[in-house]
Amino acid sequence: MTKIAQIESYIAYQKNTDKSDLTLSSYRSDLLQFSIWFQKINHEEMKLNKITPTDLRQYKSYLLERSFKPQTINRRLLSLKYFLEWGWDTKRIKYRFPIPKTVKQAVSMPKWLDKKEQNALLRYLERYASNRDRCIVVILLNTGVRVQELCSLQWQDVTLSERKGKIIIKSGKGNKYREVPLNKDARESFYLLDYKEKAGDETNVFIGQRGILSPRGIQLMFKRVLGNTDLCSITPHQLRHTFCKNLVDAGVSLEKVAALAGHERLDTTKLYCHPSFDDLSEAVEKIGEIE
Repeated sequence: MTKIAQIESYIAYQKNTDKSDLTLSSYRSDLLQFSIWFQKINHEEMKLNKITPTDLRQYKSYLLERSFKPQTINRRLLSLKYFLEWGWDTKRIKYRFPIPKTVKQAVSMPKWLDKKEQNALLRYLERYASNRDRCIVVILLNTGVRVQELCSLQWQDVTLSERKGKIIIKSGKGNKYREVPLNKDARESFYLLDYKEKAGDETNVFIGQRGILSPRGIQLMFKRVLGNTDLCSITPHQLRHTFCKNLVDAGVSLEKVAALAGHERLDTTKLYCHPSFDDLSEAVEKIGEIE
């Protein structure tokens, strides 16, 4: 797509606010899509001082008519909102005007593994997976780190003692730093990966055949190890959801869960308080009379 000067200036501004590369890419794509629509409808190049409330209403209607998912429509509208706010703040637009409301959507629930599925996964890995692959799963399941955070982890970011341990996430979502304590299962996995020999090294913990293990490499590992089993639908990110759900079920406060998972908003953490179908099934069984 052709670059547009005002969009690129806005992206440069957002980059200085420590937005992630993924967020910047999303902003750029959304705004370029709007500019293409704007030029097609109005027969002139999109510029901030030419955008009107009617354009925004028409654009929302266009997205709805094209049957885009509510999540996509809302993301594009929010990208426009932030772009316009920047335009107002930098005097590129003379006056403020209302922005169309986002589209209501059903809450998308995270998919986690119940205890039976977790045990089945661990048992299968204990029998058939390599030591490294099993440790990856155990660490993801017991720390809740994002896959990219795991891939970026270096030995110097890992600290272990007999009864305590932690990992340092230096480049989490939004480039936020956080420390995650390690339980016994996670500590044991790092020991199995030769922590005693590599402690303090600046090398990455997980190395693949072609160098530092990538998120794509971990996804392919899951497919390779679990591909021909009933566990084949499990993804690495589900283990992060499972970590959060396990904490909530154990009675850990939402503030602590949010801190451990690196959530920016407590609303994200609250999703794990919603009962699954298995939770509801267990609840109704408690009131039955037949044993």
